[in-house]
Amino acid sequence: EAAEKEEKIKKRKIDNVSSEKQFKRKDNKLKPSRNINNNSNGIIKKKKTISEDIWFDGVDASEIMDLENGEDNKLVKKDGYSGITRIVAMDCEMVGVGDDGRDSVLARVSLVNQFGKCIYDKHVKAREDVTDYRTFVSGIRPADLENAEDFEVVQKEVAEIIEGRILVGHALWNDFQVLFLNHPKKCIRDTAKYKPFRNLTAGRSPGLRILCKKILGVDVQKGEHSSVQDAQAAMRLYTMHKKHWEAQAYVKLNKK
Repeated sequence: EAAEKEEKIKKRKIDNVSSEKQFKRKDNKLKPSRNINNNSNGIIKKKKTISEDIWFDGVDASEIMDLENGEDNKLVKKDGYSGITRIVAMDCEMVGVGDDGRDSVLARVSLVNQFGKCIYDKHVKAREDVTDYRTFVSGIRPADLENAEDFEVVQKEVAEIIEGRILVGHALWNDFQVLFLNHPKKCIRDTAKYKPFRNLTAGRSPGLRILCKKILGVDVQKGEHSSVQDAQAAMRLYTMHKKHWEAQAYVKLNKK
């Protein structure tokens, strides 16, 4: 009888372990889209080096590593997941075309995940002759665009990444304009339009640099801009206010 009780206890323990494994929460991190060709600068499933884990073309990997590990690391969670997440942030750099260089075309686009890790960064071949590289702001130089990716390729890749995801950025309407893309309004989180941020500048659209200084205590855009850093900054502003922001978005969506 004692042996029979002991056998029942062992069986109960085994059943409990099996039950725990069965109901253990699965990893909810999103994997790279299967629709993207992994053999042409796409995301590699298993991370090896920074240049293999992001869409990467014509951009110095050391620049990204400096941004993720350097003095501005308040914008990046160092031990955070490095792949694509449900929420991503985007920023673009433009150059000028036309006689006076006032018209803008895409020259670089960067995306980071919700931990600030860069998941996409490419220079883009200008579709017209560049008349103003705007280097002092854009950080773009002629050499950056010599072997850059074709616009159509970048447009397609970016569209595939952001599809079905919450997209964070600052003044995203400018980025959509040069990418010739749009995104569902309910999935956009723009730090230039968020009311609590606008209240800091008397209702006007605040600059990203001002927001970062006032809210994060971080200096960005001190000279030439980096689309990676600007995307990281927008994401950090969002994640700090995510709970309240999403609550407002939920109420607004359900009023319609």
